[in-house]
Amino acid sequence: MTLATTLRLAARNLIDTFGNTVSVYTYSTATKTTNEEGDVTVTDWGTATSTKAVDGENMTNDLVQSMQLKENIGADEKIVRDDLTIAVNDRLEKGSTSYRVDSISETDTQDVNVIKIITVSKVTDTTNW
Repeated sequence: MTLATTLRLAARNLIDTFGNTVSVYTYSTATKTTNEEGDVTVTDWGTATSTKAVDGENMTNDLVQSMQLKENIGADEKIVRDDLTIAVNDRLEKGSTSYRVDSISETDTQDVNVIKIITVSKVTDTTNW
């Protein structure tokens, strides 16, 4: 087992142990309508996938730097396992708070994906996407 693979397994265990349960709704398979102006309304998000995510503000800089992943992780970011299928515009829900996925950064070590860092923005209306 390579060092990178060991690091990925450690990251997965940390996320599974310390992460919060979140629901991921896939935008590409959601039922949508478009009005004359081109505005998209989601009428049905479908079934969510349950997973774990660590809030960016809960990751200490020392831990992140010791894993050589990124210098700083902000409050508008979530850390998820490398094997999670997620895309830009998907909806992430933690408790009663919904977020839009704005970007996804894969963090590699020795060409092995270790974690994904998802930049999100809080949304109050989950129909107008």
